[in-house]
Amino acid sequence: MLSRPPLDRIAFWGISWYSLFIVAGVVIGIGLAGREEKRLRLPSDTAIDFAIWAIPLALVGARLYYVFFRWDAFAGDLLSIFNVRGGGLAIYGGVLGGLLAARIVSRRKGIALASLLDLVAPSLVLGQAIGRWGNYFNMEAYGFRLSDPALQFFPFAVEIPVGDVWYWHMATFFYEFCWDLLVFALLMAIRRYTRRKGDVFCFYLLLYCAGRTVIEGLREDSLTFLSEFVRISQVFSALVCVAVVVVFFLRLKRRGQPLFILALISTLLALAGCFIGEFERGAYAFLFVYAQLLLLALLLCQLVLAALCLFDERRRKVKNLVPLAVAALFAAGVLLAGIGRANVSNQLYVSWRQIACMLHMIASGMLLYPFRRGEPARAAR
Repeated sequence: MLSRPPLDRIAFWGISWYSLFIVAGVVIGIGLAGREEKRLRLPSDTAIDFAIWAIPLALVGARLYYVFFRWDAFAGDLLSIFNVRGGGLAIYGGVLGGLLAARIVSRRKGIALASLLDLVAPSLVLGQAIGRWGNYFNMEAYGFRLSDPALQFFPFAVEIPVGDVWYWHMATFFYEFCWDLLVFALLMAIRRYTRRKGDVFCFYLLLYCAGRTVIEGLREDSLTFLSEFVRISQVFSALVCVAVVVVFFLRLKRRGQPLFILALISTLLALAGCFIGEFERGAYAFLFVYAQLLLLALLLCQLVLAALCLFDERRRKVKNLVPLAVAALFAAGVLLAGIGRANVSNQLYVSWRQIACMLHMIASGMLLYPFRRGEPARAAR
């Protein structure tokens, strides 16, 4: 059954399934980037040159990131740091290693760093989607245990063994696989509408990190820091989302308008609403009321933003109104579903609230970004 990953993690010839999917993601990503470099008018072999630097640096970065936050597991056996066949690679560490590689390649080839990041962004998220299936075979990146038989089915859930007993857990690796595919499709759709070099990569950060913020809150094996409620990747993801929104805001020539200021302030409300839920889910149930009030305030902000767009002919656009409408309807639905839940377990409900917060961040980013149709600019040489 697919719900039970095979206990034998070796695919063939001593190669693990985990390694196989990682390599598949890299190869497919390089192929896609090779096609994109022509559209962006970058020098030939830019994708290959980047891969030569990025593969080792991303691997080292991903491993060091994981080891740093799980040092207790490696302190007694330092040689185990070099054994990556069993997993233990953190995506954000790999992204940081890839950024270093991009910097090196851009300088060596005389290419604008932002253009190179735009080149690799779709390939990166597609490779991440493929690589997530390595987590399935490694039986990692899974979520909370599920006791409700109605939810015990693949691919929503996956069985993880504890000794000889198999328990159902949320298949968070599959959730992220689906989200990564959606982000890939969105990046491919909007890449011709961006105004500046580096904007495709900015949207990769906004969209991917928004989804990762929610999914990370569902995982049982997250890397934590200072407190069991502080998930490193979740904090990092949410802050990156806010940073992208702030960048879009600072680029605006007329950022003093109430519409833009409210979009920025409400993004901070969404950030607070996301994190207060983690402590509520962990041990502080009394925070439920405050979290609901934050979500209500966020909904009111969305309605005001939508009204401001409707009454401003220049802002009355589909790309502004549709994301706001989706975010507002979802937030309203979550608020209604929360009626009467003050004294019950809200472990999953918190995630629905976090989705509402992340949808608002995405809507704010779309509102603050002036899309336009145009051919890609020639990369700086």
